[in-house]
Amino acid sequence: MDTQRLILTADDNAQIRMLVKAALRSLGHELVEAVDGEQAVELAFERTPDLVLLDVTMPKLDGWEVLHFLRHRPETASVPVMMLTTAAQKVDLEHGASLGCNDYLTKPFSPGDLRTHVERMLAE
Repeated sequence: MDTQRLILTADDNAQIRMLVKAALRSLGHELVEAVDGEQAVELAFERTPDLVLLDVTMPKLDGWEVLHFLRHRPETASVPVMMLTTAAQKVDLEHGASLGCNDYLTKPFSPGDLRTHVERMLAE
């Protein structure tokens, strides 16, 4: 990659955050972590990431609420968002699409799949 990008990961599960960090470290981007939805919104508005990886089920604000806030603020409205979640029913996918989710990767996921999705999203 020619330029370092900022990736925000929001997940209340420390193991998932560690897995994401380990999987993406080799891409050379800056990674910031949020432990709940409220912190995710604060960090996104403060830093304007190039990509957001969001869990759906989080304390304070869930991933859908975070996505809603991101899409309704001019500086984050066009930031690509990928949901990383176990919520993978058709209704979840449709709800995510209606809110402006750009991609979906269901847990459990492989590090290779995550890297592939992230690289594709950052290239768009």
